[in-house]
Amino acid sequence: MKKSPTAEIISVGNELLIGHTLDTNSHWIAKRLTKFGWTLQRITVLRDSLGAIKDGVAGALGRKPDLLITLGGLGPTHDDMTLKGVALALNKRLVLNSEAFAMVKARYSALEASTGLTRFRRKMATLPEGAEPLPNPVGTAPGVTVKIGTTMIVSLPGVPSEMKAIFTASVISMLRASKREAPEEVSIGLVGIIESALAPALDRTRKAFPGLYFKSHPRGREGGIRSLIQLHVYSVDPDSRVKLDDAIAYLLRELSKTA
Repeated sequence: MKKSPTAEIISVGNELLIGHTLDTNSHWIAKRLTKFGWTLQRITVLRDSLGAIKDGVAGALGRKPDLLITLGGLGPTHDDMTLKGVALALNKRLVLNSEAFAMVKARYSALEASTGLTRFRRKMATLPEGAEPLPNPVGTAPGVTVKIGTTMIVSLPGVPSEMKAIFTASVISMLRASKREAPEEVSIGLVGIIESALAPALDRTRKAFPGLYFKSHPRGREGGIRSLIQLHVYSVDPDSRVKLDDAIAYLLRELSKTA
């Protein structure tokens, strides 16, 4: 059975690690990856540090995901260093990319009368050697893609509107190409039981249906008047999709034995 394609996300920015900004970008991308049948294996958050970015990218490449997405650090300022970190991890030079330069120039021509491209603006068109730019429909910094072995690296801006625009225009087609289906999911609410009492029946069900993933989420206080557990069950492999109803029925029977 063919495994689903895998992905990792590296989100870059001190603002994420000091609690100033919530990483909503990774959450948004995770939903799309799942929708198109991809398995997101890891989300890593790194500081604006060349060493951290280099090591983070190199570490991810060592795990050989099909897709590695970096978020943030593509802009013109001193702390925008993602592409330099990627280049260091790949042992490649940074070079001015003519296609990216044309994108940046066209964008600034539309924004202001002067088309002077300072070194800070040229920086956004300076990519790892062999990389290709992705058009940014709403911002100035292009996205960037480069293939290393079996891994496609896609670098996107951290500004959510820009990230979403590039992802929608250029990345979703990559996800669709895998022709995988999203996992089937069922969610049920279990009232009047605490998680430790659910655990034995859930464990027996999990062993009886190895192709399914079970995740319980307690809602409210266990000692409350009306304890509630939200249980999510979803398919790990395509063959298990038809077993969801059977698994829920099995679990309820197991619970009735302990009632």
